[in-house]
Amino acid sequence: MSFQIDNENDSNRKANFIAEINMTPFVDVCLVLLIIFMVTAPFAISGVNVQLPKTSQSKSLSLSNDSLILSINKKGEFYIGKEFIKDTNLVTVIKNSIKDREHPSIFIRADDGVPYGKVMAAMTAAQKAGIERIGMVGENKRDKK
Repeated sequence: MSFQIDNENDSNRKANFIAEINMTPFVDVCLVLLIIFMVTAPFAISGVNVQLPKTSQSKSLSLSNDSLILSINKKGEFYIGKEFIKDTNLVTVIKNSIKDREHPSIFIRADDGVPYGKVMAAMTAAQKAGIERIGMVGENKRDKK
């Protein structure tokens, strides 16, 4: 807070307070929060730890609120988030997970060592559940030069 003194009459000094908000600390805090969120955003995808296959040329897709992430670990077990899903219940669980979504889509995160048949079973279950947009999650290779 600051104040201003009128110098017109020394014997009758008045202090006029200037009530202004100092924006510098506010902007500093906002920038720090922005940096924190930008750094932690890639770690927001939680779930089962899988070693994703490496790809050389893949197109990045953005996750929306209507997207569902289905993970398949090395043992061939299915997970939505961190919840284990039995093979026999996969279609039912996917249907229940997307019932309130307007344009549902699914991203399949399969471990590098998962047999192709398990990935196909996941894709078939997603189609039976009524999902038309199915994406595969991979990890970009870093070209070493």
